[in-house]
Amino acid sequence: MPDSQTEVTERQLEQLGRDYICSTPLPNPTVSVRFMGQFLGGRVVWDMTLGTLASYQKSSRQPATPLCPFIEIQDGADGVYPITVGLDLLFIDEPAIKKTIIMVRNYKRLVIGKIEFCPPAPAP
Repeated sequence: MPDSQTEVTERQLEQLGRDYICSTPLPNPTVSVRFMGQFLGGRVVWDMTLGTLASYQKSSRQPATPLCPFIEIQDGADGVYPITVGLDLLFIDEPAIKKTIIMVRNYKRLVIGKIEFCPPAPAP
């Protein structure tokens, strides 16, 4: 039986001696990163697209709509879950990747779907 994507990714990370695999040159407005984590009670591979809010704003069909920082998780297969994270940064670099990985690993209320972190609306 072939190895699961979780096992393959764990081996790759071990061979590289790294906590994550980034397949995009840094710094960049949007990067692709793979790392291990826990989700829905099991060990998973996070297949993350991490981008600046400005990069998502440019690709939005509604450019006038301001974006808030967000995490969006899609249904996974074979232990791999696509996750998109948008942050209010000028660019994505190694410290931003490391902090985002910690955030994803520590956030206890992750669910399939989109979570936005918008500031509260001002009181009238």
